[in-house]
Amino acid sequence: MISRVRFMYIAIPVAVSAFAAYGPVHLLLCNLFLFPIFLMRKEDFLTPILAVAAAIFSFLYISATIPTLEESGEATLTLTWFDNVKIDGAKMKGFAETSSGDTIYAIYTLASEQEKTRFLKMNIPSITFTMSGSFRDSEIPSHDYSFDMVKYMRMFGASGIFESATIIQTERKSGIRTRLSEQRWKVKSHIGVAFPETLKVEAEALLIGDRSGMDEELAAKYRTLGITHLFAISGLHVGLLTFLLREILLKATMRKETVDTLLMVLLPLYAIMAGGAPSVWRAVSVTVLVLLASSGRVKVRLDDALGISAVCFILYEPFVLFQPGFQLSYLAACSLVYSSSMLSKSKTAIGLSFLVTSISQLSLYPILLSHFHELSISSFAVNLAYVPLYSIIILPANIVLLITTFVFPKMADILFMVYEPFRGNVGVVTSWISSLPYQLWTPGKPDAIWVSIAIAGVLLFFIRCEEGASIVRSLPFVILPALIIHFTPYMDSSLHVTFLDVGQGDSMVIELPYRKAVYVVDTGGTITFGESNWKTPEKKFEVGRKIVVPYLKGRGITTIDKLIISHADADHMEGADEVLEDLKVDEIHISPGSGFEASMKDILRIAEHKRIPIHSMKEGISWKEGELSFHYVAPSDGKYEGNASSLVLFMKTTGPSLLLTGDMEKEGESQFLQKHGHSDFGTVILKAGHHGSKTSSTDQFVKVLRPELTIFSAGRNNRYGHPHPEVVDTFRKHGLRTMSTAEFGSITVSVKKDGYYVSSMTE
Repeated sequence: MISRVRFMYIAIPVAVSAFAAYGPVHLLLCNLFLFPIFLMRKEDFLTPILAVAAAIFSFLYISATIPTLEESGEATLTLTWFDNVKIDGAKMKGFAETSSGDTIYAIYTLASEQEKTRFLKMNIPSITFTMSGSFRDSEIPSHDYSFDMVKYMRMFGASGIFESATIIQTERKSGIRTRLSEQRWKVKSHIGVAFPETLKVEAEALLIGDRSGMDEELAAKYRTLGITHLFAISGLHVGLLTFLLREILLKATMRKETVDTLLMVLLPLYAIMAGGAPSVWRAVSVTVLVLLASSGRVKVRLDDALGISAVCFILYEPFVLFQPGFQLSYLAACSLVYSSSMLSKSKTAIGLSFLVTSISQLSLYPILLSHFHELSISSFAVNLAYVPLYSIIILPANIVLLITTFVFPKMADILFMVYEPFRGNVGVVTSWISSLPYQLWTPGKPDAIWVSIAIAGVLLFFIRCEEGASIVRSLPFVILPALIIHFTPYMDSSLHVTFLDVGQGDSMVIELPYRKAVYVVDTGGTITFGESNWKTPEKKFEVGRKIVVPYLKGRGITTIDKLIISHADADHMEGADEVLEDLKVDEIHISPGSGFEASMKDILRIAEHKRIPIHSMKEGISWKEGELSFHYVAPSDGKYEGNASSLVLFMKTTGPSLLLTGDMEKEGESQFLQKHGHSDFGTVILKAGHHGSKTSSTDQFVKVLRPELTIFSAGRNNRYGHPHPEVVDTFRKHGLRTMSTAEFGSITVSVKKDGYYVSSMTE
């Protein structure tokens, strides 16, 4: 009777219950969608009974095991870092397990360069640390599409952020996991010494599942081509290794039963050594179940093996459901299992590879958009070449090279002389292909309702195809939700002006009604002080790539009609080169004379390479777009003088007007009042000059303008004390409302007809 139970229909309620346990509870109603399936399977009465029991039990169990977030306060903890611990600059950070079994995100501030060097030579996860420090609250994310520490901690079941600068004692651990961790660290250290510099990152990723060394530029190329999965230990990877090892052992005259038993022992150990990613554990657990089935010890279908694997994984670590890797891994595997009849129709290896890629991409596109807001179109073709390339050449080559460097180092040197140029040529081709235009579909992040509808459409597509319906007639179930997701922004009649939280800097995104145009005013930037030293992080934080570009792509924006650089200060324009590299820009506006500043060199170089026109703007230049008008009200033409030469943009809308002042200071405000002080501004929303510095926002300027809302663009706990208390008091004295990105995160003003509303990350 048990053999007739469909475990996939039990895994689904368990997954739904896990999501519902984290909230909202009404997600449990999604289980009702299984009711029609159970009605069709009238002879199977045990599966629906077990499904209901699993839904109830798993909801109650997971609800009781959700970690409670630690509140701020002093604490002394004994903890052990996981394998993802990283030393970056003066910080050692990563997830760690406490002596009580809780998971936390721990940050330790290194005391000296000598201590950093000592820790870099250790396998940190094999040591238990007793530390004194304190828990702190996580900061709000910059915007809805940027890194969110709370969500990140939830993905790993962490209950808080613990910061320490004092180690009380250390103790070396023992046990099987520690030994495996030590072996992983030794392999990583060996790769670092024995492999050429150009091959280290790839070898670490493919052999031990460590992708921490991959730089952002390489990762972006792999995302563009849709081949990131090849640079990780995945189901394909585990399956290939299992097949190769099994064939070698069988040819060595070992009995089949002995080989299968040995593999069932080795595979879980390999999963731990490889970093324990969801895709690895999924592949390992399913492979073990298939081996058990092939030996006759257990009767299980492949889809049921997936279901059993998922249930065990979710009940053991419920928070894994929120990890993109888990969602993508299991959905891809399920889509291929349930498309067996479609795959069986393929007569050639190329046709089969194309079908596998197409089915995987179609099934995963709603999840990919939800997490990454874009989808690689070229992956359908690129994977035809890259999957066999990695499966047949690159992965086996790395395995052979690793073994050879241990056993025959001299021979390894000869092999590297052959393989390194070959791999370099592959990299050149990869870079060239990734540079080709129109490879990414970027509709932005769809809301939860449209993600659900898109998933339902994909399921209906596969169900119809499996029932024999033609692909052409079934495609509308996939295409229609995708088209609606793509064109939704173009049906929005509101004007949106977003003051991005870029830290201590300025960046604003103006989205015109019906997405007729998008303007970006400044791009933020990071101001550095002094020379780099051992405390300097390895990778500089790039505001453009980490905050501005994700916001634009999250909104489905790939083209900027006007990029306006108010002036040449780093905190206003340093992120522009990253924006120019990642997105299409039609034209650039700069203030008079700023093009000769050294800080503008990269922008000018990229603009010349991409043939983007650069226009010097000044007071008096204006343009209209529908019912909206845009006017530059400063500076007058003349010598570039830093803050005093900031482009000041005045926007007239159907509702309030907006005045974006850059770093305009007292003198500029005085000149503005002389020329425009007698104008009827109506309702005004002001972006305060110079981040709320006391060199701006004079009493007279505020009194005349009387902005209904003033926004300070400033960083949290910035060294300048912006917005200055005197400035805040000036607005408060006149009874005027103010908001700061340091407190509220990104702030959006949405104008519809003659009204407007304000939203932020905290309200």
